[in-house]
Amino acid sequence: MAACGGESDSGSGGAGGDAAGPGSTSSGAGAAGGGVTSGGVTTSGVTSGSATSGSATSGTGSATTGTGGGDATTSTSTGSAGSDACSIFCSDFEGGSLPSELQFFPEYLRPNAADYVKLDSTAHSGASSVKVSGTGFSQMLGVPVPTTFWGRVYLRSDTDIQMGHNTYVAATTSDGNPDNGEAIRIGEHQCQLELNRKSDDAEKLSNGGMYSCTGGVKLVANTWYCLEFYYDGPGREVRVFVDDKEVDAMHVTDWGPYDYKTFKFGFEKYHGGNKTMWYDDLALGAERAGCGP
Repeated sequence: MAACGGESDSGSGGAGGDAAGPGSTSSGAGAAGGGVTSGGVTTSGVTSGSATSGSATSGTGSATTGTGGGDATTSTSTGSAGSDACSIFCSDFEGGSLPSELQFFPEYLRPNAADYVKLDSTAHSGASSVKVSGTGFSQMLGVPVPTTFWGRVYLRSDTDIQMGHNTYVAATTSDGNPDNGEAIRIGEHQCQLELNRKSDDAEKLSNGGMYSCTGGVKLVANTWYCLEFYYDGPGREVRVFVDDKEVDAMHVTDWGPYDYKTFKFGFEKYHGGNKTMWYDDLALGAERAGCGP
């Protein structure tokens, strides 16, 4: 059975536009901490251990004002991770509004961004997180990144992981608009976590490739999970971790080379139901942040 296809027709009409300046950085004391996720994650083909390969180079340039549905604020970061884990962007979303570095995509929906993304009191740590109401084709927040980087974010949804094909986070070679460039996407398909490439719909299911809801990494509703990822565009490598454990079946070493420019998180729907997502304690940097406090 082939992977479910690419973009939804409902995404058409999204005019491309200029992204925020390349390599926007936000300094901070470290990645956000907080308690380890509650609830369990059922995994298949997962190994524990910390990753050591590769390091990202920090971007240069200044951030531009975001239009994701909030007033501009300074990004905030907390926790014990080293500053290199926050060398690109970090936020615990405690500043009262969405950080100015974040841009809403697709650009043609920006005037209505507040209908899809906002701060919410359902938090992993502190008092707030980003709530994404996934009711259409694409509702994503993006920030410029260098071509190689580490990332960590806590995520939660109002449904169990779905059979339909949808995206949670992605690294793209474009300005962030979903119809432009290549995108390497982490999301759900066949009731499990998966890695997907936009251009040819190549896919790595977390159960090893069996197209059924058997096995793989299961994310259950109303539970916080720590999702980590390593994107090495020139090195053709992607790695994915859930709650400190690497998902071996989603490790690729031959996708690319790519020149990543934008990291996005939120919800992008291709084949599946609506979904409300929450994101908290985001860290993007040259080193792995980890999931601990």
